[in-house]
Amino acid sequence: MLKSSFHFLREEQDKVFVECYGIDFEDFEVGQIFEHRPGRTFTLDEAVRYGVRSLDLSPQYADQEYAKKINDGRVRVPEAHVMAAFAVSTRTFGKVVANLSMTGCEVGEVYVGDTLYFESEVLGKRKSRSRPDQGLMHVATRAKNQQGVQVFCLERQFLVYLRGHGPYQAAGY
Repeated sequence: MLKSSFHFLREEQDKVFVECYGIDFEDFEVGQIFEHRPGRTFTLDEAVRYGVRSLDLSPQYADQEYAKKINDGRVRVPEAHVMAAFAVSTRTFGKVVANLSMTGCEVGEVYVGDTLYFESEVLGKRKSRSRPDQGLMHVATRAKNQQGVQVFCLERQFLVYLRGHGPYQAAGY
């Protein structure tokens, strides 16, 4: 069996490894910080498409000439799109059963061309009292832009499967 530092790999046969999806509840510890890579760079096309698809017709997103005039020539990325980008944490927290709450969400100014680097810190964990195959996680996720300025944060609580439970192993994950 592999050492716990190889959370994302399972040895299937001698020298044959399968990438696993997410980390098991038992391997998380309060105080751990996970840096989610790669970073996430926002492009003009996706920012405009996101604004149109979400029906956010605010001129700062829908009218590029207006946006350039009020933001020193830069086009802002819709806040909801920035918030959705925290999905980069899925590789780490992939065995989520259900998101229970998201609180303290703050989204700063993010512009087309900015690259965000996300990290998550485990603030708490405990086994579920009502679901013996699951545990409750409390995590803070933050993002800094390429200049090191924090532009996003939120705390969330979610349920995650305990090792050997849930659909992942049966599906070969």
